Amino acid sequence: MVYQIRYLIYKLLILLVMISLTPVLIVRPFNLKNSLLFFNVFAFVCSKLLGVKLTIEGKEKIFQHRPAILVGNHQHNFDILSVAPLKTHFIVLLAKWELSLIPYFGQFYILCGHILIKRKNHKKAMNAMDKVYQKLKEDKLSIIIFPEGHRNPTKDLLPFKKGAFHTAIRTGIPLLPFGVSQYCVYKQFEKGGKRHIHIHVGDPIYTNTLTKLDIPELMQKTKTEIEKNIQIANKVYQ
Repeated sequence: MVYQIRYLIYKLLILLVMISLTPVLIVRPFNLKNSLLFFNVFAFVCSKLLGVKLTIEGKEKIFQHRPAILVGNHQHNFDILSVAPLKTHFIVLLAKWELSLIPYFGQFYILCGHILIKRKNHKKAMNAMDKVYQKLKEDKLSIIIFPEGHRNPTKDLLPFKKGAFHTAIRTGIPLLPFGVSQYCVYKQFEKGGKRHIHIHVGDPIYTNTLTKLDIPELMQKTKTEIEKNIQIANKVYQ
């Protein structure tokens, strides 16, 4: 029951923050500063009303290595909150096109300057991704991708999708692995007491000398690095 109440409050807070910031988005549409503003306000409100502490270690690497493809674990819809410490004015989020069909939320997402991709046609999706990443290189923007492909509340990572790795090699953009403490495994929103979400950002994995033949090894190396970062992040519960 505690979890259901907190989750309801969480969703209401998302909506209230979105509504309060809509005038700003209308004045400066498609601007990544809108996204940074949303995450900053949302994280502040959640810290006060839900008692969630957000911390990050290694954020300087995001500034040192740009553009980059940030890759990490994806647990729950609470990740809208948990990735807030990662956000900067030059980080873009990527989501499937179907998100645009969700009234208001989809439009808000687009006005924040983020990207939607149609994934049903693999070839077209890959071509679209290449154009996206070339734009990122030109403007020195970074992007957050969850290579598992969908939410995973369990301890072990799911098999990774190949899309981010194909594009990283074709564009030469480095991967920057991160790990979010496993609040689902430790049931941090289902009980009282400490609710602390920590992110640990690892070292970059360079791809500019790799080819398609290196993708399986690159995926395994990235998975290993993300797992290491998760273990470090989980120390907040130990």
